[in-house]
Amino acid sequence: MNSSARHIALLLVLILWGIFRPLTAQDIAGYWEGKIAVIGDSLTIGVFVEQEDSLHVELDSPDQFAIGIPATKSAWIDSTLTWEVSSLGASFSGKLSADGKRIEGTFRQGKRFPLVLWAGHERKKLNRPQEPKPPYPYSEEEIRIKEPRGRYDYVTGTLTLPTTPAKALVILISGSGWQDRDESLLGHKPFKVIADTLTRSGYAVFRYDDLPKAIFQHATTLDFADVVNKIRDTLSQHPALQHIPVGLLGHSEGSLVAYIVDNKRPVDFIITMGGVAQPIRQILCYQNAAIAMANGATCEEASQITDESDRLYAIVEKAPTREKAMERMRKYLEKGGVHRTDKATDLNPSQRQVIQTLCSPWFYTLFHLDPKPYLQKLSCPFLAINGQIDLQVEADQSVRLMRHYLDPKSSKTPYSFYDAPVAYHTYRIIPSANHLLQTCQTGNPQEYGAIEETISPVVLQLMTNWLDYIVNHYY
Repeated sequence: MNSSARHIALLLVLILWGIFRPLTAQDIAGYWEGKIAVIGDSLTIGVFVEQEDSLHVELDSPDQFAIGIPATKSAWIDSTLTWEVSSLGASFSGKLSADGKRIEGTFRQGKRFPLVLWAGHERKKLNRPQEPKPPYPYSEEEIRIKEPRGRYDYVTGTLTLPTTPAKALVILISGSGWQDRDESLLGHKPFKVIADTLTRSGYAVFRYDDLPKAIFQHATTLDFADVVNKIRDTLSQHPALQHIPVGLLGHSEGSLVAYIVDNKRPVDFIITMGGVAQPIRQILCYQNAAIAMANGATCEEASQITDESDRLYAIVEKAPTREKAMERMRKYLEKGGVHRTDKATDLNPSQRQVIQTLCSPWFYTLFHLDPKPYLQKLSCPFLAINGQIDLQVEADQSVRLMRHYLDPKSSKTPYSFYDAPVAYHTYRIIPSANHLLQTCQTGNPQEYGAIEETISPVVLQLMTNWLDYIVNHYY
């Protein structure tokens, strides 16, 4: 789930991808760094260049804890470096100075930002002690699934297989927004850590990149569920995955995707991390208030932010079509929103962007998907893991609703969400954990990159213990 417009803007800038290819003999090897101004703040952009037999470039955004991001389209011609990131609408063009100490140019992403990259800076290193490094005590396979007409790869991912026959197959489903197979964020790769842990414990794990960007921007949560079933169909033919249980692990919105998949074609088990049980409107209202207060807002200010946002959410939720939602929201904002006026005014770019975002196919569909009926129809073993101080999905409310929907007859009996033993249905809240299930201080998303831990070892052990219990007792 998204936090704030500013956070999104910074995040878009940091996820830069590119590969530069040398077309001249000039040596630009080394680390280059500069700053751009973004929404009243500055963001450091770094470029690391290795120039041996071929040119290798990595992009960094050290302020956002993103280091060594690989890449797209680029050129190095006549002392001018250009690159483009089509999926983000981002590009850069800059010329090397006569003394070879700087590259002066312009970064574009919606707007134009002057950017001067200077040589000689020290490159920041991130400490991510849990990230697995080869050689691995298991095998890896690249799996590619073509779209129905066979024109391009629809799904690409990594299948990890233990050296002994797999106990079960776990398919990992990422949260909101485009994610790569490792669910990479701020230098962390939680899905890679999870896959490594489970595969070392005897489980086959498949993690995959989200749909190609051009398709993803028009896709919905229902489409994501269809993708998972395509993956199941493909992997069901793999020789190493015959006659074993197949289950899903969904993070955040990925939990809702898992519910939908199971309702269409039952799976053998489901694990959720930061899973949802409330409609998106309620989740966003909680998120807006919790993060605002974590960033210093008073209760009154947070309430005002939530009230203003909720009016917009209500318009989308109640509109019978996307077109109606856009029309009603436009009229509402033209009349001043919560500060109603009789005279309509033209919308500013920020308001237009809000309309486009909340009325996008993905968001509109999400506003009309209630987790409740999907959870009520689940009949497989279920493990819910939520962080106690998650500011994006309210932990206590979510796990209580999950238990109420899955176990209505026993949901009113005492149950410890903090130390419940593993069972067919297990609901667990991890103390001092955030939405990424990192051990943390405040739960604020601004902490995510600064924390060295990628995911709490308690969570990894719980997943393994629960899976062993389910496989041994029910399969």
